[in-house]
Amino acid sequence: MKHPLFIWAGFCLAMALPAFADEVWQGSSVITFSGTSTLHDWEGKVSAKPFETRVSEDASGKPTRIQAEVVVDATQMDTAEPKRDENIRKAMKVTDYPLIRGSINAPVNAVAADGVTPTKLPLKLTLLGKTQNVEGTVTNWKRTNDKASFDLDFELSMKESGISVPSVLFFIRVGDAVKVHATVTLLQK
Repeated sequence: MKHPLFIWAGFCLAMALPAFADEVWQGSSVITFSGTSTLHDWEGKVSAKPFETRVSEDASGKPTRIQAEVVVDATQMDTAEPKRDENIRKAMKVTDYPLIRGSINAPVNAVAADGVTPTKLPLKLTLLGKTQNVEGTVTNWKRTNDKASFDLDFELSMKESGISVPSVLFFIRVGDAVKVHATVTLLQK
């Protein structure tokens, strides 16, 4: 049996040390996407549904892990061209797979303190019911008190994602690569 003095000392030490719990931040994101075709380049945008981000920090307050799930309603993707939007929705089978999910559960080892140096962030993206690993690049990281913001960029292959876009008039073809750019804002709850 432990001596009562050791138990008391352990209790006092535990009470003196601050408890570090995950912080919950409310997130929002505006996402733009762009691609090419033999006729012209195209682009569009969509907003993510509001989401929560859990940020684990070490004793010094430095983020160590980030966890979030971001959901996008694919039916809301807008290229400002109704016929193109209709074709995108068909190609992405939005009646069967209306939601796109991006999931982050990663250590944050090197969020650049200068806010300029790019940081790699692994993501799991679920599109058309299939999950794939994607590596995003975080830039423009800024944090002031209870607000953080950053940009996240990655590229997708339509073929690897299962998106099949038919050619138009047998000669206008859409390029395989889609560039995705997300502007993310996090507010501490």
